[in-house]
Amino acid sequence: MHQNTIQIDVMIKKYAKLSIGADVLQQIICFIKIRRAPARHDNIDFKPIVTKISNIKSLSVVVGDKAYDSEDNHVLVREKLHGFSIMPTRYENVPIWKTKGSYRKEMKRGYNNKILYNQRNKDETIVSVIKRLFGEHITSTLVRMQNRELTFRCIAYNTHRIVKLVITVMVSHSYYIHSLIQIVHLLPP
Repeated sequence: MHQNTIQIDVMIKKYAKLSIGADVLQQIICFIKIRRAPARHDNIDFKPIVTKISNIKSLSVVVGDKAYDSEDNHVLVREKLHGFSIMPTRYENVPIWKTKGSYRKEMKRGYNNKILYNQRNKDETIVSVIKRLFGEHITSTLVRMQNRELTFRCIAYNTHRIVKLVITVMVSHSYYIHSLIQIVHLLPP
């Protein structure tokens, strides 16, 4: 019996992957890294993003999700950049004694400051706002133009965010001045 074999060429569609490093207190993007995915793991973007941001601004706390769980990442943030890193371990069922690295063991024992870890959600909020403001699809077909389009979207987001922050400060400042004037008028001459 003769068996026919069919060869199917599967073309893997690559898409643009945007990794951002942001100041979560002000919700401003400090550095972006664009690459084609699904090519490599996100963890390779951690070191360049964090080191570039540390050149722009001093780091106090660096928060990442489980994808960035690596002893090298903890050492970079804590020992070289003098910050504090919060990245939960990937494998929860592995006992502590099998976990490699002192910082990963510390995370495994349970870093219970959920307030700091939940700041990571603001990164997701930034990406969500970019998608809401500018759409989630890239219209460019060339890779170079896709990179530019993503970069300009991030610049436009930062401009949008800075304008909102300035307006907020101006409104609160004018409210403060107005309150002071009312208090001055209440004082006896």
